[in-house]
Amino acid sequence: MQATLTWLDLTASDRDKMRRVLDLFKEQGTLDEMGLGSLRDVLSDALFPGTSSIQTRLRYVLFIPWLYRRLEDRRVGAAEVQQAARRAEVDLIGSLERNPDNAGIIGQRARGALVRLPSSVYWGALTRWGIFQPQQSQGWYQSRFDALASGRGVVGRADDPGVIWSRQPHWHPRLPEPLAGFPWEASFALTHDEADFLRGRVEERCAGTLLAWLVRNGSDSPAEDVWKDPDALRAPESIRETLELARRFSLHVEGIPLLYNLLVAARRREVLDSDEAESIDEFRSGLAEWAAREADENHPFQPEALWELVVRRGGRLPYPQRVFIESWSRRIAELGPDGVADDDRLRALVAERELRLKGARARLANQSRLVDWSPGAGVGRMDFRWFRVRQLLIDLHRGVAA
Repeated sequence: MQATLTWLDLTASDRDKMRRVLDLFKEQGTLDEMGLGSLRDVLSDALFPGTSSIQTRLRYVLFIPWLYRRLEDRRVGAAEVQQAARRAEVDLIGSLERNPDNAGIIGQRARGALVRLPSSVYWGALTRWGIFQPQQSQGWYQSRFDALASGRGVVGRADDPGVIWSRQPHWHPRLPEPLAGFPWEASFALTHDEADFLRGRVEERCAGTLLAWLVRNGSDSPAEDVWKDPDALRAPESIRETLELARRFSLHVEGIPLLYNLLVAARRREVLDSDEAESIDEFRSGLAEWAAREADENHPFQPEALWELVVRRGGRLPYPQRVFIESWSRRIAELGPDGVADDDRLRALVAERELRLKGARARLANQSRLVDWSPGAGVGRMDFRWFRVRQLLIDLHRGVAA
């Protein structure tokens, strides 16, 4: 039976939360077969707050408030704003297509059928970076749209919950104005003033993070690999410690999906009598290559540092997840990474983890689920959204230099 998500009678806030959950399944190369996604996301948020795996270009952070302010000026009511905003965002696609630099247009293929609008993709950045000042969900904003637009909205201050104030701007008061011709004319190129505004927002609201450091001290040509980016590597010690924790964790657990895929391939050969020699060789080779890199590390991975970060950031640390990672780390320390592929205890650990996560749908326990396996499921090094953040930084620093 195929798993589904059903939209019940949810509030606007509930829908916003569900969309953020769905984003977690879209990270490049990170199908979460072993339940590592929540730890990946804690580290991603610690390094690059306000970002997500499906953001594409930085100027969307300005497009969204500009489009909504146009609707406010037109006195669109709360009952109509959702559809009006949708039309405006879909229309923006055509404006952006007319520019030579049009990579990263959201909805370029889907157009009117677009399900995930840019506003929902970037709402986390708008609130986290203090551009939408109430720090509330998009659904909250839309439900109070006409009242806020007319200045009749009442908003509680996030920094002082006991104080209520009204007639305060819900968009940041220094939000730059769009260039003449917007939205019929639009491009991804930031002006100097726009880039400076965004840099200031990130520095103020995300101080002490790698993102805040790079918007001030980075360049328009960041390294392809965040672990090798020279600007990241000269960040203050506290930031480098978080980056090193992310690097070390991503390497340490890279062997888990490789072993899982090796077990599935072997199980398919056994149960389905299929020719899996190529896949088995591929995953054994991948494990050997990973083991060499893991063995080159100066010290074994210490999960305690990650648990401390999760707790410090108010995250949730499920006990089975903790036991799984600690068991993996302890056995590798005992055995050495070279012995992972054929170790019965690690094989049992991975099989038990899948069964706990998926129940009857676990491939290693359900013959029918072996049929729809895609080789390489979940394999790949975690990059903690760097693939996306890198483009945002390129856009920013090109704007600063404009």
